[in-house]
Amino acid sequence: MQLTCTLAIFACLIVADAAACNLSTGTAPFAIAAAPSAEAEAEAGVALRAPALEMVSLTRGINGRASCDASGLLTLSVEWPRGTDYKLRELGFEFRVVGGEDRLSIFPKAPVTGRVDGRRSEFVFLWQDGPPAQQQPIDLVVEMRAVTPDNRRGPPAQLRIAAPPGS
Repeated sequence: MQLTCTLAIFACLIVADAAACNLSTGTAPFAIAAAPSAEAEAEAGVALRAPALEMVSLTRGINGRASCDASGLLTLSVEWPRGTDYKLRELGFEFRVVGGEDRLSIFPKAPVTGRVDGRRSEFVFLWQDGPPAQQQPIDLVVEMRAVTPDNRRGPPAQLRIAAPPGS
């Protein structure tokens, strides 16, 4: 009986380890007000500009036994333009798929912050991708915009993200 219980506990631990990837992405939720005022919305276009957005890397899941092996990892870099009323540390960013099918739910629904270095910020997104034999191609257009603490949104920047299975 003790052997059966011990084996059951080990089996649960192995399954839990395979299902949970505890990789820290450095991306965190950004707190915003419920809704911007009409006056704040009118000022948003003046105070905010579209950032420069680029893909740094995209890694698809692989076959393996480690907890993160089946995870996909996307790193995006943002460069905040000079001459705005906000510093990069004061802003969150909203990511939305505007082209293609978002079957993988790579991006969070709410605005987030990333690691900041001067006028650049890096965002790392992690999702359950599966091994190459189970993957679908990725072909998305992502729109990203700055969000202020009082819930104003700036103009968007867009980026196409494409990757075949196993890349």
